[in-house]
Amino acid sequence: MDIQQLRYFVAVAEERHFGRAADRLHLTPSPLSRRIRELERELGADLFVRGYHTVELTALAADFLPAARDVLDRFDALRGFGQPAAGADPVRRIGATPLAPPAALDLVLDTLAERHPAVTAELTLEPSQQLFGRLAAGRLDLAVVHLPVDVPGLDSLPLGRYRFAVAMRADDELADRDALDPSELAHRQVLMISGKVHPAAVGNLRKFLTDAGVSRIVDLTHDDAVQVAAHIIRHRSLSLVLGDLQQPGARVFDGPEYAVVPVREPGPVFEVGVAWPAERAHRDPVLAELLDGLRAGPGVAPLRF
Repeated sequence: MDIQQLRYFVAVAEERHFGRAADRLHLTPSPLSRRIRELERELGADLFVRGYHTVELTALAADFLPAARDVLDRFDALRGFGQPAAGADPVRRIGATPLAPPAALDLVLDTLAERHPAVTAELTLEPSQQLFGRLAAGRLDLAVVHLPVDVPGLDSLPLGRYRFAVAMRADDELADRDALDPSELAHRQVLMISGKVHPAAVGNLRKFLTDAGVSRIVDLTHDDAVQVAAHIIRHRSLSLVLGDLQQPGARVFDGPEYAVVPVREPGPVFEVGVAWPAERAHRDPVLAELLDGLRAGPGVAPLRF
């Protein structure tokens, strides 16, 4: 057993998908699958129940995951020994969820370059929930995440709020509307992506739907937009999607077989912002100035995505 195998195992366990884990690790699926099989042989049992599109953790994997994360955190913390003081380090470790609008990460990177042109950003792309863990463990300096942040020791600042729309088949009875009231979805089947990407944010979306009277909510085990799109075509379901079809996670619906109708305001509250370890902002002048630059914009949540 080696540290690479543990890193591969944690990635697959968090993504519940070998392809997404391989992308996250900048690998092809074949060597990733091979190393996982080697780890399973060493442990004497399977770690995953492999399905066509997803994988599920076995009981062994569920018990093994916290220990593996702890070992990785301790190993990665060793990199901090012998490093220069925070203010003198020319690199800042910036995380971002791939589902966030590119404009949010661009705003952070542009502000960092403006305030400290000599500082380089080292990027990590992972779902918000995993980024929270890295921030709490001191493995990231700041991350673009979906809000709210409910992890002790982390502070946050909103950067923008999403516009939402409803995706459906092009021949759906609602497809010719200019906008939809949430109550018009009450008797329809509405797809809900997995809460694992961010339990609090997805929970807010679910509350928005239930408050509007929607009772036929289908909880998916993934956040794969391609599968959501297929479900809409086959089962005539509806799904909340980002109003801007050029944003990640929404482009799949930009085709003649789909209709995307805006949700009439006020829509669901879903924010993107930055999070960081609270104590770090007090001892890292680069991070403090970056945050000052973000706050100096046109106000809290100035962007609409």
